[in-house]
Amino acid sequence: MSDNQELSELLLEIEDMIIENEISSAIRMLENRLHDFEDYYQIFNSLGELYMMNEDAHTSLNYLNRALELAPENLDTLELMGDTYFALMNYDQATISWNKAVELDKRRFRIWYKLGELYYQIGEYVKAQKVLINYLEYEKDSAVYSLLATIYQKMGNDIECWNNLMKAEELEPTNEKILVQIGEVYFELDNFDRAIEYFKKATEINPSSIPAWFQLAKSYEEKQDFQQSIDSYAKVVEINPDNVLGYYNLARIYAADAKINEAIRNYEECLDKDPSFEEASMALASFCWASKEYEKAISYLQEALRYNSESSRIFRLIGDVYEDLGELEKAKNSWEIASKLEEG
Repeated sequence: MSDNQELSELLLEIEDMIIENEISSAIRMLENRLHDFEDYYQIFNSLGELYMMNEDAHTSLNYLNRALELAPENLDTLELMGDTYFALMNYDQATISWNKAVELDKRRFRIWYKLGELYYQIGEYVKAQKVLINYLEYEKDSAVYSLLATIYQKMGNDIECWNNLMKAEELEPTNEKILVQIGEVYFELDNFDRAIEYFKKATEINPSSIPAWFQLAKSYEEKQDFQQSIDSYAKVVEINPDNVLGYYNLARIYAADAKINEAIRNYEECLDKDPSFEEASMALASFCWASKEYEKAISYLQEALRYNSESSRIFRLIGDVYEDLGELEKAKNSWEIASKLEEG
């Protein structure tokens, strides 16, 4: 807060407006008073933060640069600048700003987590590991352990991956995201029973967790328990009726369980939500082809070409259908297009 009483009161009013989600009004209020407090970095920091909330990182950066001119080593400004550069995907400048802030004050250890996320995103796993361990020297945090586990997994260190996941679970045993993450590791190890155990825990904690239901469905599918898999995918589309992958996977499982009518219905739902979904079009065309509904199969495939005009797979299947119809010239033309696309 500022040592100027009037500005301090104004910034307190702005905080109340933020709580009420009146971001645009708060911006207007501060900009209208900017000339009264142009020698105080706090007003520029506040505007920078507000524009970030308004998803305007470029304007935010302009104000933060003005704040930095007034207070070159202000920790709040440096951290906000790092946040803004990160939003702009200028990772080098974000790193510089955040590193400077923690060098000036080691107690700003939460910046280490931001740096860890940044290094993780750009694939600098060793650097990410180092800064996250720095964070844990100050405070134990399940999110940090969770990210460290992911990084160790990427680095092929399964033991440290598990160690950090167990620490995360110990801190937050009812954290849905951590339970799903542990379940995913069990899934990758082909331990589907343990994966199911964790995914079920996550759905009990948050019955609307699409990632948990989705992974639960995949685990049941791996165990060939089609009905449980269907029930879990059905839960996905119940929670989100526009979930394209939910309908697609339901259709796949119904097809695997020889329930063709249900498979067709869900593939059609999938295409209704996303007409460009090539796999659904191919599946429907294949069903029609198998039942000798050749024209209908071609119709599905030609419609799919509207959205996937350079798909060699679609042209090759069109050729196969035309071959069965005895229209060899059309089949040959389709196969030639497919071959050219594959060569390209």
